Amino acid sequence: MTGSRLRALVVDDEPLARRTLCALLERERDVELLGECADGLSATEAVRSRRPDLLFLDVQMPELDGFGVLEAVRDVGVPAVVFVTAFGEHAVRAFDEEATDYLVKPFDDDRFGRALERARARVEAARRESPEQGPPRWLERFAVECAGRISIIPVDSVQWIEAQDYYVQIHTGGKEHLLRESLRNLETRLDPRRFARVHRSAIVNVGCVKQLRRRSHGEYALLLEDGTELKLSRTHRDQLQLLLGMR
Repeated sequence: MTGSRLRALVVDDEPLARRTLCALLERERDVELLGECADGLSATEAVRSRRPDLLFLDVQMPELDGFGVLEAVRDVGVPAVVFVTAFGEHAVRAFDEEATDYLVKPFDDDRFGRALERARARVEAARRESPEQGPPRWLERFAVECAGRISIIPVDSVQWIEAQDYYVQIHTGGKEHLLRESLRNLETRLDPRRFARVHRSAIVNVGCVKQLRRRSHGEYALLLEDGTELKLSRTHRDQLQLLLGMR
């Protein structure tokens, strides 16, 4: 590739298949192997946090199959997807999903090489169409896992987000959803015109702010439309007031 390295993620519930794909990718000097996942739920989290250029994706996996993974990360987007499976009957649907290639196990090195070349071309084309200096693509929806199911939550419905150790808790419509991602990383993917950090452990949807309340010693608190009250730190007060049209 003429650009930066090709960032790849391997997803397969069979350990041998993962080892084979990883070994083949590690031989390629222009490929950065981001890691491997054994199921669709962890793959969804990895795609969102690592943002691969290329996904080697098994079709049949427990709880969430390969097509379910693609649906869950559709707003993030993966430039090139190569489906890997022992069954050929899913090929039509795979190409309907605009897959770059479809590898049927077992495959030899030459067949893998052709799939990788197609992926390189797809990623290079995507980079030309969406140069880094273009406008950022902000997060539009969350995919959160609960009881083995993936729920899709529109970003517009989120009222506020709080840090919970290595997770964040998303508050929306009186419900709470846990997402495995740091608040700092998530903040970089949210539109800063709509979401603002108000405290080291909280981000709010600016459209849900109802009142700013002055406390003692120059401190402020936020009142959201649902009645939630949050502390507003001095560090983030000016930026929030700017977004609210108060400055």
